[in-house]
Amino acid sequence: MDQTGLRGPAVLAYAHRGAAYLNITDRCPVACVFCAKRTWRWRYHGWDLRLGAREPSAAEALARAKPIIEQLRPREAVFCGFGEPTSRLAVVLETARLLRAARPQLRLRLNTIGLGDLINGRAIDQELSEVLDAVSVSLNTADPEQWLALHRPRDAFAGNGFASVLSFISACVDRELETTVTAVDLPGVRVDEVRRLAKRLGARFRLRPELRVNAARLEYRAKGGYN
Repeated sequence: MDQTGLRGPAVLAYAHRGAAYLNITDRCPVACVFCAKRTWRWRYHGWDLRLGAREPSAAEALARAKPIIEQLRPREAVFCGFGEPTSRLAVVLETARLLRAARPQLRLRLNTIGLGDLINGRAIDQELSEVLDAVSVSLNTADPEQWLALHRPRDAFAGNGFASVLSFISACVDRELETTVTAVDLPGVRVDEVRRLAKRLGARFRLRPELRVNAARLEYRAKGGYN
């Protein structure tokens, strides 16, 4: 698929591994040590996901996703960029409703750090369950101290951030959202403990590889050389 027409001043939607991804914010309450936006200079497989001060409305995000959905006919649409989507919960919910109305069979997933309750000052699991099919939570560790070291949250999220993420995961499971806990395969992370924690919470588990790529390949991808 030729994706060059979908690029522009801001990449609001992009295709990856058979799915349509919606990039609605680059704001995030954490500064994860493994985040690709630092090692990859805000690019993901060649897509520059910086938005700056101009964040899209639901209508704008949907308009940019529409050509991908029509051409690629993806299995799912995913709220995922280099920011935390629940920082713009209203836009996630509205965009999901619009997508659901336009494509009832399209699976809708949220990729999140799991701090949406703290960000919004209330539990958000019910609202999410009304419009989404799945939630993937980047937990990465079963140790609250290591969680702080890996995620480097802002002060407002440090004290009870880990506990809030666990509560969010449990709540999503209870809402019958397909809930997956993920961990990046990093040195010092006890993956088996994360897997066991996910099981106790009723969630699935997925191990993610650490993202590494050389600059030459990124540049080639940005010019359309990789699909």
